[in-house]
Amino acid sequence: MEEAASYEAPTWPHPEEQREAESRASSSTSESASTRLPRRRLLGLAGVGLGAAGLVTGGIVLEQLWQQSHAAGSQADQQLIGHLLRRAGFGAGPAELALYRNLGFAAAVDRLLSYQQVPDDEMEQRLAALNLNLDRPQDQQRWWLLRMAWTQRPLLEKMTLFWHGVLTSSFRKVGGPRFYRRMVIQNQFLREHAFDTFDNILLGITSDPAMLFYLDLTKSTRNAPNENYARELMELFTIGLGHYTQQDVTEGAAALSGWHVRGFSSYYNPDSHSERIKHFLGHSGNLDYRDVIAILADHPATPWFLARKLFSFFVYESPSEEDLQPLVTAYQRSNHSIGAVMRALLLSPQFASAKAYRSRLKSPVEFAVGAYRALGLQDDGSLLPQFTTLMGQTVFDPPNVGGWPGDKVSAFWLNSGTWMTRLNYVDLLLRRGLGRATVGPLDLQSLIEKNRLASPEAFVDYFAAFLLDGQLADDRRALLVSYLTSPAPGRQESVTFANGRAYPLSRVRGALYLLLASPEYQLD
Repeated sequence: MEEAASYEAPTWPHPEEQREAESRASSSTSESASTRLPRRRLLGLAGVGLGAAGLVTGGIVLEQLWQQSHAAGSQADQQLIGHLLRRAGFGAGPAELALYRNLGFAAAVDRLLSYQQVPDDEMEQRLAALNLNLDRPQDQQRWWLLRMAWTQRPLLEKMTLFWHGVLTSSFRKVGGPRFYRRMVIQNQFLREHAFDTFDNILLGITSDPAMLFYLDLTKSTRNAPNENYARELMELFTIGLGHYTQQDVTEGAAALSGWHVRGFSSYYNPDSHSERIKHFLGHSGNLDYRDVIAILADHPATPWFLARKLFSFFVYESPSEEDLQPLVTAYQRSNHSIGAVMRALLLSPQFASAKAYRSRLKSPVEFAVGAYRALGLQDDGSLLPQFTTLMGQTVFDPPNVGGWPGDKVSAFWLNSGTWMTRLNYVDLLLRRGLGRATVGPLDLQSLIEKNRLASPEAFVDYFAAFLLDGQLADDRRALLVSYLTSPAPGRQESVTFANGRAYPLSRVRGALYLLLASPEYQLD
């Protein structure tokens, strides 16, 4: 899949079980071992392995960094806005960061939530120009991944991704290749109603053609209601285990009967709906799907269940009841508005806390789209679906109805194989991009000239500012500069800084690679 690297990617020692994988990766570089700098020395990290346990942190070091930055005024804003745009989006490049920093945190949250006021015509035009076939899963995946990378409405796409991992369906069970487009229809619904009331979201997903087929509601008849959707609606979508009985599943299935799919649309047929009296979660009557949704949306367990999912996805894992209470209150006081819940979440002290900062591993989509977006690449992203899949996340194809385990516990995103794929992705991204480009791959010489980067130190600081919130220890900064300025073997292209000094392109590119491959960059 990959051509030989045109620059050396220095390696750090890993645990014994990872050495074979590292050996394979290092053998693809063109530079001799004698010129390598160990990554442990370069990054200044002792004992960091490939396993998730070696990367997931939120303890004393981050707490100190957070406190130090908050004492620094503008540095605190830089860090907090960077945090906001990673969690409520997919990260950002320098221009986008500057836009949101100038707004201030509260106004930045307003802009993210008031997405209708932010034009996104350029993204739509770029996507249309690709002439993607939205009846093909890989083109569907590319269409959505590029939306995330190019959008001016990042929170809208992030919420769509959240809902896709909760109200799941997969192209593998939508009725066969002729009906793959049902997944795009569902995706558009989730986007259009991302901040709607939970009642409306549940009503829409219950009548969604992809969901009707995926969870077998199309098989439900008045005399033999199918229980799959009724069970998952309660267990995974609304109230969770322990709040319903098997009788509620049976009665809920009868109440939900009557839905059918025809082509790319759905319809409700009262003649196929069970007319008997149902007894569902303490309510009795000739209940139908609207009654089931109203009962569940208003159930006392629902705001807690939903708040836990949102908080774990956007803030940090294992939240307390105290953490969740403001979200629950917002849900109850706003007639179940998800927009109100998200405002409460983003403006909560917990969201801006040291405990939340870089506390989750980036998902494959967050990592791949984030790097592509931050660097402002202009190619057609044709390899994006391949890489997110190899990293462990295929959009439009969650592993099962429970969604991705990594959405709940982010450590599940990382193992030795997915770690090596992340490194290979960064390597390819910097060397030649992910597809056909309108202006070529990342042009470091033009970037240096445009930003008047006068030295290797300025180059490292420039990228660290928006990739790592400027959080780069002095000793590690010095090691990156040392690597960039060290000799490279053979004849090769060079990059000239504003001070007139030229350095090998492989070293300049390699320094950026190391920033993107750093443990901190893996953290959201």
